[in-house]
Amino acid sequence: AVVERDGTPGRVRARRGVLLASGGFEQNAAMRAQYAVPGSANDTMGAPGNIGLAHRAAMAVGAAVDLMDQAWWSPGMIHPDGRAAFALWFTAGIFVNQDGRRFVNESAPYDRLGREVLRQVDAGGATLPFWMVYDDRTGDIPPVGATNVSMVDTADYRTAGLWHTADNLVDLAAAIGVPAGNLITTIERFNQFASMGTDEDFGRGNEAYDRMFTEGASPLVPIDTPPYHAAAFGLSDLGTKGGLRTDIRARVLAADGSPIPGLYAAGNTMAAVSGTTYPGGGNPIGASMLFSHFAALDMAAPEASR
Repeated sequence: AVVERDGTPGRVRARRGVLLASGGFEQNAAMRAQYAVPGSANDTMGAPGNIGLAHRAAMAVGAAVDLMDQAWWSPGMIHPDGRAAFALWFTAGIFVNQDGRRFVNESAPYDRLGREVLRQVDAGGATLPFWMVYDDRTGDIPPVGATNVSMVDTADYRTAGLWHTADNLVDLAAAIGVPAGNLITTIERFNQFASMGTDEDFGRGNEAYDRMFTEGASPLVPIDTPPYHAAAFGLSDLGTKGGLRTDIRARVLAADGSPIPGLYAAGNTMAAVSGTTYPGGGNPIGASMLFSHFAALDMAAPEASR
């Protein structure tokens, strides 16, 4: 490899192999478009340098790829700079679509929640942005425990049209452009579920994860304390998960399934070993550590056993 350090070019030679583990291509808008990755480079949480250079270098020598239209998705709270940033830890509120109706389990694991948003958007059941509607029981700040991007002044969100407050649901519906009757009916139904402790529409609270951020308590918090609020949400991601096809030794594979001698990949540079699922937080980090270890073992093995 020809590299540059402190302005000085140099060559790095590898005797046993090269491991590519430089993240995904989530910051490359052209590659996202090429492979039809939903979402925007503006809304990813990936590092600025994740533009797919390793992917393209490997593909240039015949590497096969897979899952190139996939990412680690999540809901994203929209900030005044226009960025929808990964958000989780919702302790109250509901998500409503353009019709003023709920369309998802708001407490579901974030990748599953992001995928359901995408499914709804594709089916016409939701548009971006959608809205988190909540009441004033803890104030006017959205009940989001982890915004993952520092919030700015409250007035900036309101000036940008991202946060709205009204004394009643009719006025709130008008502010966010949804039918008032639907929004009122939706909240009345949700409040009934909250009183029963059971979400008959989307099963919110049925799984252990749904209650993780409420310390085991029901995440069905009634919306009945005026004034009422709404915050705009979009789609974010933690990075792309499409990449180079590998075997169980982290060796990069060619189109015919044979390993490319001396070439390895791990982390988000490899096609995700979990496929389209997200088994749990830290999955990309774990895959990077494990398959980097496998790659190092393979490189260090005697030539006859490689």
